[in-house]
Amino acid sequence: MRSDRKRKQQQYEQKMKKNRFSRAISIIYTLLAACFVGLLLWLNVLPAKYLYPLIGVLAVITLLIVPIMYSKNGKKTRKRITTVFAILMIIVFGVGSYYMGATMGFFNEITKSEGSREDFYLVVKADSQYEKAEDLSGKTIGTHATADKNYTEAKNELKSELSAKYEYVEEIPDFLNGLLENKQPAIFISAATYSSMKEVDSTLEEDTKIIHTISIKVNASATKKHVDVTKESFNVFISGLDTTGDIGTVSRSDVNMIVTVNPNTKEILITSVPRDYYVNLPSKGAKDKLTHSGLYGIEETVGAIEDLMGIEINYYAKVNYSTITKLVDAIGGIDIDSPYGFSTHGMTEKYTFSKGQNHLNGSMALAYSRERKSWSDGDMRRNENQQLIMEAIMNKCLRSSTILGDYTSILNAIKTNLETDMSRKDMTSLIKMQLKSMPSWTIEKQALKGKPGYDMCYALGFNASIVLHDEVLMAEAADRITQVKEAKEE
Repeated sequence: MRSDRKRKQQQYEQKMKKNRFSRAISIIYTLLAACFVGLLLWLNVLPAKYLYPLIGVLAVITLLIVPIMYSKNGKKTRKRITTVFAILMIIVFGVGSYYMGATMGFFNEITKSEGSREDFYLVVKADSQYEKAEDLSGKTIGTHATADKNYTEAKNELKSELSAKYEYVEEIPDFLNGLLENKQPAIFISAATYSSMKEVDSTLEEDTKIIHTISIKVNASATKKHVDVTKESFNVFISGLDTTGDIGTVSRSDVNMIVTVNPNTKEILITSVPRDYYVNLPSKGAKDKLTHSGLYGIEETVGAIEDLMGIEINYYAKVNYSTITKLVDAIGGIDIDSPYGFSTHGMTEKYTFSKGQNHLNGSMALAYSRERKSWSDGDMRRNENQQLIMEAIMNKCLRSSTILGDYTSILNAIKTNLETDMSRKDMTSLIKMQLKSMPSWTIEKQALKGKPGYDMCYALGFNASIVLHDEVLMAEAADRITQVKEAKEE
């Protein structure tokens, strides 16, 4: 009798233990299901034709299996099957939540902009005894004679820190020579000018050193001309900086493209603008190469492009060298049909590309898009190469197999190397539109050209080589942008 009671007691305890386990699984399942559906609704990327049936199916499954798992009684086999199924669904919810969490993190990262800042450097000779700003307290510092608002603010801030005195010099070459010839112990110069001068004189970085930086917030507005991206056409300006790493670094805008998107006709037009085009700098009231506009922030470049082309830029996207290499590698490389064969010059690693089909990894894609010394019209040909790379990336990314197979890899590859003022809502709306019917897009390309010139460049302070506009080509390009934007679905 005692043994029977003991056996029954053990069986009862085992049953209760299994009930507690299945109940725990049912609770975990319910919480994860709710979290999954909540993230799905918040992210808002699934079209209604997929979203509502999915939620309905999950609701039915939940109503069927949770009561079975939570009840004290019930057939063992049924309970065991529902518990196993619930565990599998928990895994699905976990993976799905991970993907959605990665997507939210990506959106937060690329839309996180602290605004543009313009830097100014306190520069001394490389062999100078001065190591920090305080060492120059009370000294006379050379500075450029300009009434630029940001420069003035920076000079006043430095003066308050050091009780500095200024000697104003009109010509930037004289300004730098004064430092190198020991006429002044230091100079106070904009980072943009210093960077541009290094481009002209490679010895400048070796002969000088920066001992202090003043950073001034630029109160320029972003594009702020947002539209309903699923119904209205829009222009995105892509600025490719000549840097690697941190996308927040202010640098020259070496790649300049206007991407016109018509969501109704599913047309995309890529318009390339030469980096050395001679443009107006809106905030400076002066002229310079387009590439130098990037030294004053993305808003300066957007304003210069709008003034040049007479068009409206709705959004911008900043990328750099790291964006290209990481993205291309993340999507498994790209295939291009090169119109000519060539080898690269002046890069760390030399590549040779053949005429016809080429499969490129990230480093090769960057090298292909940067090469310009292989042709007499180097910058113009480079623009066309950059368009080939851009088109190949877009075609690869628009394939559902690429997006689904390399989703998190793509997000992780570019989230720290991309910045945009397109909102999360705009981006999710575009994703939802693409997922709804997976339409094919037509991609067209055009490139502006010009002729060599020589004129004053604001960032340099002296005359330098530039590219003068071809007014006819520019008018035709602007007209084509308008035609694509205003085209209606047939």
